[in-house]
Amino acid sequence: MTTLPSAAPSHVTAARVVRRRGFSALELLIVCAIVGIFATLAYPRVNFTQFQVDSGARTVRFALQDAERLAVTRQYDVVVSFDVVNNRLRILEDGNNNDRVDSGERVTYAALGNGVHFKIPPAGLSGPVAASVIGSNLEMVNGMPTIVFRRDGGASTDLEVYLTSSKELANDWRAIQVVQSTGGTDWYRYLNNLWRAGST
Repeated sequence: MTTLPSAAPSHVTAARVVRRRGFSALELLIVCAIVGIFATLAYPRVNFTQFQVDSGARTVRFALQDAERLAVTRQYDVVVSFDVVNNRLRILEDGNNNDRVDSGERVTYAALGNGVHFKIPPAGLSGPVAASVIGSNLEMVNGMPTIVFRRDGGASTDLEVYLTSSKELANDWRAIQVVQSTGGTDWYRYLNNLWRAGST
């Protein structure tokens, strides 16, 4: 009885395994080319400026909410001024309630971020507007439009703040609104020529 040698097939199988361990340079180039084509097609559809203005709107809203909370918990006025030239907010913890920066009072700043600035929108929340920061009883402190949050949680004025990206694309506009009686804030996106409430 004769037996066939079994070493030859296993040797061939081992050789095949060795050959298929990695990808060839050509296969890797083809995969990279396909990924590059899909990335090129998808990139124009992603509007990164909308992420930037959403971040700027959150910065403004959180600063206003924090100012209201500080006024209630610390029992003194908190003054928020809008530096529209430098695209930032100045927050003054006004211990003696005189609306001025005095020695020992804490002042902080919140910047809108790169590529975001205050700007007059194509349309306001309730109609045409003449400035990027508006309110019925808006104060001017050091040449900056200003809102004051009181110890009872209310604000010195109703407020609308408008901002956009440096490109000012149609859907890049954002608005933040403050209700005077409660100090509560809401924010909005300008989409397809209409203001729509933003998500929390």
